[in-house]
Amino acid sequence: MSEDSDSKLLFRVDTIKFDDLYDWSVNEQKGKLHRVTGRNLRRTNSTPSGSLAHINDEKLALFRFGSVVYAVKEKCPHMGGPLHMGDIEVLPDLSLCVRCPWHSWCIELSTGRVREPRGKRIITQVYSTKVDDDGNISIAFDRFSERFFSDDIKF
Repeated sequence: MSEDSDSKLLFRVDTIKFDDLYDWSVNEQKGKLHRVTGRNLRRTNSTPSGSLAHINDEKLALFRFGSVVYAVKEKCPHMGGPLHMGDIEVLPDLSLCVRCPWHSWCIELSTGRVREPRGKRIITQVYSTKVDDDGNISIAFDRFSERFFSDDIKF
């Protein structure tokens, strides 16, 4: 989602551009070819709906809905299911959620709040995004990963 990220650290996604992301706002795209990490794929039940990005030592699921890119922590807060393989749904209140492919938990993309099953007070991490005129996507973080300051990483 796009919001003010002036006080955040922006990390560019080198492997995915805006036009590579499947646009869930266009009904005509469903069932057509779309790009996932540089390959053209036909949309099937087993085809990822989002894209997986490794940024700042985090795995993120990226989704596009119209002109907005959403970034959420890759693992479902329930049992770690791969959210980038989930489907996007528009809820009755017009908010967007990703449905985990493992147990159908519904996570709101703008807040990270679990919407289904009801009654769960769990929130997963969401990240602000920015898209430049060339379609480059950047993800906003509060800080560098702690791993960057340890001896176990090589640049």
